[in-house]
Amino acid sequence: MRNLTIQRTKSFVGCLMKVQVYIEDHERFDTVINEVPCRKLFDLKNGEAKSLHISEEAAKIFVIMDQASKNYCNDYYNLPAGTEDVSLTGRNHYNPGAGNPFRFDGVTDEDVLANRKKGGKKGLWILIAALILGVVIGLVSNLDFNLFAVKEKAFTKDGLTLTLTNQFKDVDPGNYVAFYESETLEIMVGTFRDPYGQKPGESVADVTLEEYGWGLIKTNAETARSQLEKDGDLYYYVFDEIFDRKYFTYITYIYKSDDAFWYVDFITEKDNVEEYRDEISQWAHTVTFEGAAQ
Repeated sequence: MRNLTIQRTKSFVGCLMKVQVYIEDHERFDTVINEVPCRKLFDLKNGEAKSLHISEEAAKIFVIMDQASKNYCNDYYNLPAGTEDVSLTGRNHYNPGAGNPFRFDGVTDEDVLANRKKGGKKGLWILIAALILGVVIGLVSNLDFNLFAVKEKAFTKDGLTLTLTNQFKDVDPGNYVAFYESETLEIMVGTFRDPYGQKPGESVADVTLEEYGWGLIKTNAETARSQLEKDGDLYYYVFDEIFDRKYFTYITYIYKSDDAFWYVDFITEKDNVEEYRDEISQWAHTVTFEGAAQ
């Protein structure tokens, strides 16, 4: 036996999605990728590394995003036979047509590079077909032919309602309660709920939003230099994080419902903040709750 370690380098691309790692196995396989029988090893979160024991036989190591896209949004590493431990690294790359796929680092294998190219072309055709289908459905269902009109759209999750636009969609929330992103706007929105009474006998219902906001700032290293600011009747603070060598700005608004504090992160690249600042303020003021505290 030998030890296999795979490190998924932290990247903003696909940061909320887990990738799935498989190994070629012709006897105990549970899926087939590119006509190769494979057995699942584990999932990898953004920035995570995992290790396990594998056999000394040669095998392909596949990384996919999900079962639906496994035959075009995948990458693999040809693991040679041997007894030495193996460490591999890789990260997700920005390529919407191919599903923002994971790529192993330092690959020169011509078969693997050809597979990447083939997968990118197939993914692009699937994307084009989906766009054409969407247009056709739109033509049928919208007799006014107003296919590309931007309209307000309300999103509700766990009692919080936020009005954005129809440019956004609900995606895998990761550590958030809900997460919304847009393919046309370079901005993402996440909501998080912090219920009252986290500890036995604790009651923070009387804590003010201002007190709660300063508490959040002081308890997180990323926000140590942030200041609590006001936007009308709302409190917010701003901080930056680096993903994949890019600066991203978080504009975090805080709220209070009858049973919890909430915060809503509006996330965009630092250079885009001024472009979206007015819209972010407008969206932040649309937040309502079922049984909202007054």
